[in-house]
Amino acid sequence: MKKRLRGLIITYCYPPYNSPESYVTYKLLNSLSSFCDITLLKPSYNNLKRSKLKNNFHTIDVKIPYLIDYLLNFKRLPIRPDRFIFYFPVFKKELSKIKILDYDFVMTRSQFHSTHLLGLFLKKKYGIKWLAHFSDPWHKNPVQRHVPIFDSLSRYWQNIVLKNTDMNTFPLNNLMNFFNRQVAINIKKKSVTIPHSLVEFKNKPKLSKTFVIRYFGKIYAGRKIKNSLIALTNIIKKYDRVKVEFFVDQDFFVNYKNFINNFDKIKFLKYLEFDKYFKKLNQSSILILIDIDEEYGNLFFQSKLVDYLQAQRPILHIGRSKTYNKKIIIENNGISCFNDPIQIYNSIEYIIKNIQKFKYNKSLINSFSSKKVALKLFQNIKKIVNPNNSSLLKE
Repeated sequence: MKKRLRGLIITYCYPPYNSPESYVTYKLLNSLSSFCDITLLKPSYNNLKRSKLKNNFHTIDVKIPYLIDYLLNFKRLPIRPDRFIFYFPVFKKELSKIKILDYDFVMTRSQFHSTHLLGLFLKKKYGIKWLAHFSDPWHKNPVQRHVPIFDSLSRYWQNIVLKNTDMNTFPLNNLMNFFNRQVAINIKKKSVTIPHSLVEFKNKPKLSKTFVIRYFGKIYAGRKIKNSLIALTNIIKKYDRVKVEFFVDQDFFVNYKNFINNFDKIKFLKYLEFDKYFKKLNQSSILILIDIDEEYGNLFFQSKLVDYLQAQRPILHIGRSKTYNKKIIIENNGISCFNDPIQIYNSIEYIIKNIQKFKYNKSLINSFSSKKVALKLFQNIKKIVNPNNSSLLKE
């Protein structure tokens, strides 16, 4: 009987931390654990309720000191790689208690690039095989504030990390190419695209007579929400059976107080726990995804999109750029329009009138299955653990 590979996964972004990225991480790791043994190292999230989610792997919660928690509650600090660099000494201390060489590989996975500094530490000290996952741009991130000193540090750490990894994974080829242009070595030879994944739910609830239009996620990175709110307010005025709900993060309630007051026909609600989030998704009539209008939007794969796909509902893409998000939504027989109140209104009205004709793309949805995505990742992990095998799987 062959020995199962053992992996140590380090992330700063995992349930109950309420973000789409943390749920994507959960789904992937849970499926990956069916192929290998996993130990997950994550923050304890002192101020959040314990997650109800079940997993098939061992989890180590790292207790975060109060002072660090306090610092992280400040608005986005321009520190590079990111403000979660404050976790580094705490996690490093926890790693000293673990027999690192009992593992076959280590993976650092998070939106927060500071996790990769822990992978770099383990690689240099133990020589363990190391995989780093990048969901967003790091150095020269187009949606981050330019701060010369911190940007120089960001470039410095990114170069060292990319030089020392055994494998890199990206959700998009465009993002991989973006990283590759910034370093002297060709990282494509050791890089693989591993898309965000979804869990399919059976027995979807039937749609009620009330039309429920919902949006989930943060409003940031140049995403403009006002035109959507104008269009949706007018839809509500025309159609008595339509209601609209926006599930947004806590920052929204601070930064967009005037929108909450001025668009009172729309409900603005806080992020939901994982199970409640999916229940609301699957009970929606129409789902909205507001994209980045600028061309750099092609670097971002909005992780909530795969959750939208599993809901098997019509999706309206709002944005100008030819992003991957737009491509996938159109392939799923959704609609895309510019961020203009009239276009948004007309698109939603068209979906409402033609809702019974909508057919989702089953083969497309199946291609993002977490089991399929995790299997591809595992096959590539085996290749870096046993380098005598053939090269990494690119497709």
